[in-house]
Amino acid sequence: MACSSIQQRVSIAGTVTNRVTGEVIPGSRVRITNAPAPFAAELMALVEQAVVSRPQLQTSYDHLFQNRPITADTLKTAQIILDALERSQQFCGHRPDETQTGGDGHYCFFDLPPGNYGVSAAVSMLDRRYGMSHRSVQVKAAVNALVFAQLDIDI
Repeated sequence: MACSSIQQRVSIAGTVTNRVTGEVIPGSRVRITNAPAPFAAELMALVEQAVVSRPQLQTSYDHLFQNRPITADTLKTAQIILDALERSQQFCGHRPDETQTGGDGHYCFFDLPPGNYGVSAAVSMLDRRYGMSHRSVQVKAAVNALVFAQLDIDI
């Protein structure tokens, strides 16, 4: 797999393929849909960082950042807000919760905390979704060795 990044550890990597033909699917959106609390907290911190310099947004979302417990809904809430900010071009940074497959159909997620993850892959063109698939995987803690979970997804 041709995924590398300086000083980052691959946590989940795989290939997205066409379920019928077996061909790789470049340009698929791969998104973490379920994650342990530390990852959800990290994503919510990214949201907070994105809105802190925009007073009108900060007042709208401030209640989400003030001593709110991290729950299963925290990841979904953070993703909804980041999606809205991206659509309105108020956020264009790196999102650790999603990536796209390269020309070879491969994808990677880096530096994820250990735990159980849900990952979905979707193919869409011109605002039409042509396929979606969801899989689960466990990321284990790695101390000295490069250990990653392989998760191939067929759509």
